[in-house]
Amino acid sequence: MIGNLPDPSATELMALSAATAERAAPFCRVFGSEEQNSWVESGLELAWQMAAGHDVADDCSALLDSLVEDSECEFEDADPTAHPGFHAEQAVGLVGEALAVSLRPSIDRIETGFRTMRTLLSMVDFKLSGEKPIIVRSGEPRPLPGPLVQRELDAREQVLAILLRERGVAEGERDLRSTLIELRDLTGEFSTDVTASLEDFSEANNWS
Repeated sequence: MIGNLPDPSATELMALSAATAERAAPFCRVFGSEEQNSWVESGLELAWQMAAGHDVADDCSALLDSLVEDSECEFEDADPTAHPGFHAEQAVGLVGEALAVSLRPSIDRIETGFRTMRTLLSMVDFKLSGEKPIIVRSGEPRPLPGPLVQRELDAREQVLAILLRERGVAEGERDLRSTLIELRDLTGEFSTDVTASLEDFSEANNWS
């Protein structure tokens, strides 16, 4: 079960993974190389096509085999997150996960993607909030998520709600293509909102 979506089907898992990868893509668009961005855009298209039922499995496998490893992203520092390339690589990895889910649907991969997105956005929230550590003592409630993490959680719940809604539609009346367009439009709005914050994050780290 993922969220309030029990026993997700293979198609639902593909859609969830493609949507997560789409939400991660701004990290590559802001911090990645031209080659990485080209790979990510190709991967996203294939992931959505697979979710729509198109037979592009061979193309997915071929693209996975060509997974971009940018030579500029070799981190010598103890903290790899101190480099913009780290964040681009995470986005590339999440698109790779979407392609892998397309070939072999897996709840575990979906949950890994969720955790990765939360971690990435937590780093941005922390930096943009002034890097003020919050100490939580035993018995105290956990602090509320930062604005970008909350935006991610909201977007995730919206995707799950759409998929759950479609389960209530009579089988002969379901329109998978329209549902996937709705999901991709939703993730596109998320990407637009997040990009400005990622640019601020880049500036705050003197990467711009």
